[in-house]
Amino acid sequence: MIAYRNNKPIGRIAAIENRSHNQYYKDKVGFFGFFDVIDDEMGARALLDAAETELKRRELTSVRGPYNPTVNDECGLLVEGFESSPMIMMPYNPPYYLNLYDKIGLKGVRDLYAYYISNQVQIPEKITRIVDRFNKMGKVNIRHIEMKKLKEELKIIHGLYNATLNRNWGFTPLALEDLEFAANDFKAFVEPEYVLIAEKEGEPIGFSMLLPNINEIMWKVKKSSTLGQIIKFIWNLKMNPPKEARLAVLGVKPEFQASGVAAVFYLEAIRRGGKRFMGAECSWVEESNTPMIRSLEVLGAKRYKNYRVFEKPI
Repeated sequence: MIAYRNNKPIGRIAAIENRSHNQYYKDKVGFFGFFDVIDDEMGARALLDAAETELKRRELTSVRGPYNPTVNDECGLLVEGFESSPMIMMPYNPPYYLNLYDKIGLKGVRDLYAYYISNQVQIPEKITRIVDRFNKMGKVNIRHIEMKKLKEELKIIHGLYNATLNRNWGFTPLALEDLEFAANDFKAFVEPEYVLIAEKEGEPIGFSMLLPNINEIMWKVKKSSTLGQIIKFIWNLKMNPPKEARLAVLGVKPEFQASGVAAVFYLEAIRRGGKRFMGAECSWVEESNTPMIRSLEVLGAKRYKNYRVFEKPI
């Protein structure tokens, strides 16, 4: 949906019915996303009203967002940390959006944090001793994915994703087809050594994924033609690769979450990524995920951005 004033577009919004979410939770939540609008209360209200009308027509009882278009994609409104550009697959918006959301009746229901850790951070010796002792025990093997067996590796990651991240608020099971579709895009820039799988006696129990921040390259090529963008992107990826990364996913099966596997993942990502990147963002972390927040803070990561999900009854 697009709003116009004097025949000029001033904003857009998408009304989203996520059947998978509502089937999983047995509720009637509607969603909004791709919400962009000038600093204009009347225009913002008109767009949200239009989305609500469509969702109400579908017999949904509330509107939640922004999700672009699901919780497995970009989600949340940036409310703190406007000083730096967004990392790969993270949203950005001007500060005035928060005021607009308040004026049109959207209320915050959940905060999502982003942490940043520099490759210069000094990992506490206690942590390295614990991880080194854990590794010497040899009960868990940490390996990177094999591109020659990508189809099989994706099935493993798919199972781990749905088994380890279902504690997150608003989690919706990820379809294997969606993961395979995303993998086709990721293959161009994701490096296998940064996608890790933990195995105990051959059974996968956790995984993590560190993504190069290709936004650094996209900003350089965005003014070029489509063909020019492709050529410049490939050239920059090889000759001037991203200096930062994002730890986008880290999941451990519930029965192993107290075993120290998560700490091994964090330290392994720091050790591997620190040779290549000047720093990395760890995002997003739900505000209620106290164990992960404590782990990141112990490792020296600093919370530097805050995203918020909003909701409104209709």
